[in-house]
Amino acid sequence: MQRERGAALTPDQRWAWLLVAAVCGGLGWIVATREQPMAPPAAATIVAPPLVDVAAQTLDGAAVRLGDQRGQVILLNLWATWCPPCRAEMPLIQAAYGQYRDAGFTVLAVSQGEEAATVAAYVREAGLTFPVWLDAAGAAGRAYQVRALPASIFIGRDGTVRAVYRGPLSRSVIDGTVVPLLAEPGGS
Repeated sequence: MQRERGAALTPDQRWAWLLVAAVCGGLGWIVATREQPMAPPAAATIVAPPLVDVAAQTLDGAAVRLGDQRGQVILLNLWATWCPPCRAEMPLIQAAYGQYRDAGFTVLAVSQGEEAATVAAYVREAGLTFPVWLDAAGAAGRAYQVRALPASIFIGRDGTVRAVYRGPLSRSVIDGTVVPLLAEPGGS
């Protein structure tokens, strides 16, 4: 039976249209507000902020500075042990570190606001071999304007920020960022 033009919708039809409108509106909102990672820029078009030289300490309590790592391709990963996405990406970061460290790649995993004992226990449990730093005051997160964990900042050998990713990394994103940076002049 066809509905006449101008006839009122039944309550079931109104709910169906309301549901369709809500789903479409929600999907539109997700697409419109989704944060996209920055892709590494081409070498000729680099317009990157300078390295913010944050200070932290190792699990043993030694003072360290990000600027001391210049000459390496760096993955500065801001994370915490209580963060499930952070924990999920750690095996991928460890695998990339194992593959690329001899080519001049290093990972600096900077734990945000946690105690050394908590972080050290997780590092042992997860079998992490890359440098893990402590930033009890969250200075690195503030310096790089990180609002949620994990956050990953890729830094070229020249000390410029080359890519920033918010959220957990996939292995393809790590490889797709690190390999071109390692291939740049001055690399192995």
